[in-house]
Amino acid sequence: MWEPLRRVTEVARPRIVGPITASHGINEFFAIVIPPIIPLLVTDLGITYGQAGFLLTIFFIMYSLFQLPAGLVADRIGKNRLMLAGLVGMSGGIALAGLAPNYELLLVAQAITGISGSTFHPTGLSIISDVESAETKGKAMGVFGFGGTIGTMAAPLVVGGLAALAGWRVALIGAAVLGGTITVMVAYFVLTFSKQTPSVRTDGGRAVADWGRAARNAASALATRDIAILCLITLVMSLQHRAIQTFTTSYVAAETGAAVSISNLAFFTLLVGGGIASLWGGGLADRMNRYHLGIGAAIATAVLVGATVFVTQLGTGLPYVVLIAVLVVWFAIIGITMYVSYPVKNALISERASEQHSGSLFGVVQTGSAVGSASGPVVFGVLATEWGVIAAFPAIAFVGLMLAALFGLLLVFN
Repeated sequence: MWEPLRRVTEVARPRIVGPITASHGINEFFAIVIPPIIPLLVTDLGITYGQAGFLLTIFFIMYSLFQLPAGLVADRIGKNRLMLAGLVGMSGGIALAGLAPNYELLLVAQAITGISGSTFHPTGLSIISDVESAETKGKAMGVFGFGGTIGTMAAPLVVGGLAALAGWRVALIGAAVLGGTITVMVAYFVLTFSKQTPSVRTDGGRAVADWGRAARNAASALATRDIAILCLITLVMSLQHRAIQTFTTSYVAAETGAAVSISNLAFFTLLVGGGIASLWGGGLADRMNRYHLGIGAAIATAVLVGATVFVTQLGTGLPYVVLIAVLVVWFAIIGITMYVSYPVKNALISERASEQHSGSLFGVVQTGSAVGSASGPVVFGVLATEWGVIAAFPAIAFVGLMLAALFGLLLVFN
């Protein structure tokens, strides 16, 4: 049982990949601490659901705007320093939210958390890219993605559970303490390993003395056809994945009439499938042609998402519990196919990342990710409003075909 798991997690630099993966989990955890407590915020602060939703909007706006600057700064001052500073800032922002007496201060806290969080992907991904061997970069990116999935799954359980027991303020402060504790652990392992193994750089190499020259060099390194296509791949992938995540629960509820709590099982298994795929997909990315794997995963996701509209039709007459079980398993399979593309995409980016400019490169690409993540739920929310959530799912499948075409375009040019 453990041997297959060992094969997909056996990376060249586990003492760096492990802590970075843990910090990825806390970053994703912090990104969604607000949704589980929205009903409590509405009641306690007397705000509308629209105002509550804007708390997430302001987070992702800051998260998007500051990723590219974060990548440039990381290449200048050192990636590990900026990553750790960002984790500290996120912990502080969440703690401030827990102490906020009013909605306005909550907005400020979310803005701080978003700005701080914007530093993580340009630094965390580039550190792994810099230190990991070429033979195991796919595995390392898969392990990294698995950590993020665990953080995403943990937020509703930890924050929602604490809020139910002791209120939303205690839940947020508890989340901040958890994040701060993990940050201390990450700092210890990363900094200790750097001192003990000076040949392995986790600070992005020698800092460039001239900021203007650093920016010009980074711009030159990023202004290539491959990077432009990878940015589009990242944007389209995030748009599709966020749309699927956002509307999975709504789809199951609309198709079956099940309560939200029951329909959420499908969303949970989607993430479980994603976590599995992140690990095994990373290993596949080291053994297979990455372009072919990306194309195959995108097409498989498109076919499965498109076919979802027929699943309940074929299940007509089945007992209610059986139909729910079928959909839960179906979305777990969708989670597997869609999350395979994450380590593939990150490994392809890492192939093109030099140590001097890897922070800038991942900063550019993750800006595309943030734009896609912000636009996906909005675009398909409009379609779901116009057509109904069930009819909107084939449109999400069409985006999957676009993603496959972009992987194919990258293959043609390479």
